[in-house]
Amino acid sequence: MPELSNAHSLRLSALLPVLAAQVDELRHWQILDPASPDVGALINPGYGCADNKATSAFVAQAAYLLLATAADADAAGLLARMDAAAAYLLISQRPSGNIDLHSVNIDSGPDTGFTVQQLCTIFELARREGRTGGDWQPVLAKLERFIRRAVEGMKIGGFHTPNHRWVICSALTQAKTLFPDLDVAEVVESYLAEGYDIDSEGAFIERSVGVYDAVNDRSLLFIQEHWDSPAALEATARNLDFCLHLIHADGTAETGLSRRQDYGTRTVAAGLVHCYLLHNHFAPTEQFVAAAHWLWDRLQGDASAAGENLLWTVYALLKCGEPAPAAVPLPTRYSRHFPNNGLWRIRQERLSASIFQDATRLLSLVHGQAELTSLKISQTYFGGACGHFYGEELTVENGRGVLLSGGLRRPRRPGYELPIGHPVSPEEWNASFAQRGLYELPAARSTLTISEAEGGLDFHYQNIESLDKVAVQIAFDFPPGGVWESDDIRTIPAAGQPIFLKRGFGQMRYGSDVIRIGPGPADHKPAAHFMWPMREAEPAPNHTRVLLTLWTPVDFHFQIRAFRGIR
Repeated sequence: MPELSNAHSLRLSALLPVLAAQVDELRHWQILDPASPDVGALINPGYGCADNKATSAFVAQAAYLLLATAADADAAGLLARMDAAAAYLLISQRPSGNIDLHSVNIDSGPDTGFTVQQLCTIFELARREGRTGGDWQPVLAKLERFIRRAVEGMKIGGFHTPNHRWVICSALTQAKTLFPDLDVAEVVESYLAEGYDIDSEGAFIERSVGVYDAVNDRSLLFIQEHWDSPAALEATARNLDFCLHLIHADGTAETGLSRRQDYGTRTVAAGLVHCYLLHNHFAPTEQFVAAAHWLWDRLQGDASAAGENLLWTVYALLKCGEPAPAAVPLPTRYSRHFPNNGLWRIRQERLSASIFQDATRLLSLVHGQAELTSLKISQTYFGGACGHFYGEELTVENGRGVLLSGGLRRPRRPGYELPIGHPVSPEEWNASFAQRGLYELPAARSTLTISEAEGGLDFHYQNIESLDKVAVQIAFDFPPGGVWESDDIRTIPAAGQPIFLKRGFGQMRYGSDVIRIGPGPADHKPAAHFMWPMREAEPAPNHTRVLLTLWTPVDFHFQIRAFRGIR
């Protein structure tokens, strides 16, 4: 059945107690000693020093809390702390107007942009609520000075990564709306002239559904709002739809495409919640409202699990209002090929699978609590560039996909260098290859055919070209915590432990969810090998590895099935 939102927990009343607890925790890290050069700053516990990013986050959290609640007996005290923090932000600015991210980026326009994005929303909401006078005035005056100086820094500061462009650009447009005398048009138009880095399938360059897609979407929505860019709204819609097809049944994100730090992680994509709400605010889309509800509910009522995304979710609720329940179904059963991104996504309700092109990690599969992190195939053949199955091509048609590995990713291999017949100095060693003959061997050219089946997938691995009697392994990597079961054994394997499946079927159980693989290759001729850590195969020290082992030539069928309960 399609998954619908129950729409219970995405309410300010559920989020504000968590926000209040965070503000109460942070206030105890504020430096209040007037003799300190960092008075007003918050110490970042991870850095052990005053930190402008922690300080600006405190200002935003405290402001949202005050804006979202009725008169608070401690409002004056909290505003005084915010005022001290705002004063420190001015001190922390470099002459350029930019700030530092102490862990990596110094005099950083992009990190200044992230801060200005957030601070501008305080002005937006405070003006709407009529909170710009009285005790709020000193705080806002300091924040205005900070933003004005920051604008000058962002205009000249440049960026590192693709998403930084839209953070800077959006922060400039937000500041311009608040303070119309600011001169930002030339810089904003220069960034916008590059065009939004989103492809026809809805993927940004960084392909980071776990982190930076939300950064991009939020930034583009601000640009749309403050600079009237319909293309930004359209790009955001395409990415948010793309992301819907990269979500597992538990709300965690498929991050196997990512080119950033979220690669290989599995957390609920809470960062997308505020993006779905903001997009719906500008272009009503009931499915996006349903997605926001559903993702938030996957946090199981624990708003603190949203981490730093909690603040942006509070902002979206303050700006857009609390979303009404949405009865639109979300995609839970589909087969969708994204050729530009080398991804084939299959969803069968509780089961979701990802088949990857241009990678040695050919597959990941999730069924409820059960997870197969990767499927990899290797041969002991001239190292990884020749022996690893690397899906250089992926074609998909009618529920059947074919990955092709050519085995020629390393120059002059597979083969052996021949003697050159004259002296070769160490300095000439690399240059000498152009003069050498080569004893060439066949490439390890293979295909892996994958067919959809109810409850799983069928596979056919076949060598098209290869030498015979080369060792092969098909490796299934499972995260620790599962119970391995077969006809002969039931055990709790440790991370780093290899298991050989010789015949029949075996399964890894995580609670009531099970992933079953097999059959073992006992009847395949020639007989299997038992190389524990096969040389040149990519290791998996943090996983349990189940191995099907063979010798070339290989023409082998196997399957994966996932289910819940006992079979």
